[in-house]
Amino acid sequence: MAIKYNCWEFEKCGREPGGTVADKCGTCPAAYATSINGVNGGKNGGRICWAIAGKLCKEEIKGEFAKEKYSCMNCDFFQLVSKEEKIDAFDMLNPTHLQKLLLERSKEAK
Repeated sequence: MAIKYNCWEFEKCGREPGGTVADKCGTCPAAYATSINGVNGGKNGGRICWAIAGKLCKEEIKGEFAKEKYSCMNCDFFQLVSKEEKIDAFDMLNPTHLQKLLLERSKEAK
């Protein structure tokens, strides 16, 4: 079985708890979103980071899901998770489908 990386491991951003720049730059909300722990096989929000408001990405704070969702489609990590989990990008980005996906995946993770 292949390793399922979390976004901070894939991007090597250092913004996970205890990461190399977490003290200086802050911890990314994806790393401590415990309510969605296990979704897509990740730790906290680590494999569904595009759905978390206020996450830190590429040195920038990203906020509103609706504004950023198309930039996420160009993200290598987003594309990797989409392929590994066999989930259509539309389902991962459409708020209605995403809510259903999160509910299903969180049940699977428990």
